[in-house]
Amino acid sequence: MIKNASASKTTGRFGRTLVLAVSVLSILLLAGCISSSRVYNNDKNIVYRGTMYNMANVKQIKSVITGKTDSGEEIILTNADRKAVQALLDKESSVFVSMAFEFDDQEMVYRASNVEKWNQYSKMKKSFEKAGKDIGNLMANKKKIQLKLK
Repeated sequence: MIKNASASKTTGRFGRTLVLAVSVLSILLLAGCISSSRVYNNDKNIVYRGTMYNMANVKQIKSVITGKTDSGEEIILTNADRKAVQALLDKESSVFVSMAFEFDDQEMVYRASNVEKWNQYSKMKKSFEKAGKDIGNLMANKKKIQLKLK
């Protein structure tokens, strides 16, 4: 009977080393999976002019732009284009414009002032649209929990 002792020792050591390496690697991978699973909090807040609005249970966010003429007539300007706003401003000496966000049953008035020219309305609307984008980014980002509007 002939035995090859050197081949069996090498194979045995290699097998043990391989099992040890696979065990260590699997433990490291398992530890990496456990530490990378994070639970994010759904509490989101918007802070504007000293008031905090809780967005955790809000289902619908709408933007509303209204104008009130000197005679007391209220006009919805949410989807009005430049021509419609300029026609209104040509007809009236000034219009009180209010731009607000509605969070389900809460209203956050973002801008409200008298407007006499298209440039004033345009600046207000650009600021309002930027705030709307910031609110959308807050709601879409899982990690971000608070937004301070200016």
